[in-house]
Amino acid sequence: MQAGFAMLCAGSVRAKNAKNIILLNILDACLGSVVFYAVGYAFAFGQGNSFIGHSYFFLNELPRTSYFSWFFQFTFAATGATIVSGAVAERCQFSAYLACA
Repeated sequence: MQAGFAMLCAGSVRAKNAKNIILLNILDACLGSVVFYAVGYAFAFGQGNSFIGHSYFFLNELPRTSYFSWFFQFTFAATGATIVSGAVAERCQFSAYLACA
């Protein structure tokens, strides 16, 4: 999905901004994976009685059979950030996007 959105966004902007859009998509995937690994999966799917989970931070004590689930959920979380980068393409500066994302 990341590659598809990258090509869609790059094709929707002027040629001089295509590299910037590709960089934003790569950063979304890279930073998204680190953050989802650290806290995202734990908040969404961790065990607990509150509305957010409080286990599986950094995938600690996650059963090995759930790694596929982590990857599947990560792709959707990163795609959400990529959709935002496509929406603000050519409308904000790179530093503003990093502060917002």
